[in-house]
Amino acid sequence: MADWSRDLKDLAWGPLLESVCSDSVYFHAVLCDLSPRFIPKCRVGRGYRAVARNGRVLLASNMPLELLIEREVAIRLQPWRKIILPGDTPEVYGVLMYVRCPDASRSSFIEEVTKMVLQGQLVRSCRDPFELAVDVGGGMMLVFLPARAQV
Repeated sequence: MADWSRDLKDLAWGPLLESVCSDSVYFHAVLCDLSPRFIPKCRVGRGYRAVARNGRVLLASNMPLELLIEREVAIRLQPWRKIILPGDTPEVYGVLMYVRCPDASRSSFIEEVTKMVLQGQLVRSCRDPFELAVDVGGGMMLVFLPARAQV
């Protein structure tokens, strides 16, 4: 929790982070189109990577960005530790967002976890109470709201 409150308070904030006792936050959400704020980088093995336009949020997924739109996914958020120079110890650099979309063959994946499903939206400002916000650059943030809330 120390990394979220001290090192990443300008990148990620909200009640969801305040309620955790570890560096990782795990939740389920339905994502919007993230392509306006995330740049696809490459495919690594069976996974895909994209980086937010501010360069401080790394998204790793088992599917390309365009296939995540309006899909229910499992998300793990944690500090992104990066080594700047060889020999340095890893330092907190940004936010790592791992997004896992269940396989069609594992349709019970989402049903196994009985947690609240949030709605992810890209916004400039949010008037409604949100669970989590992540700065993705350009004056925009990715907010996770209770599924019925509207921005």
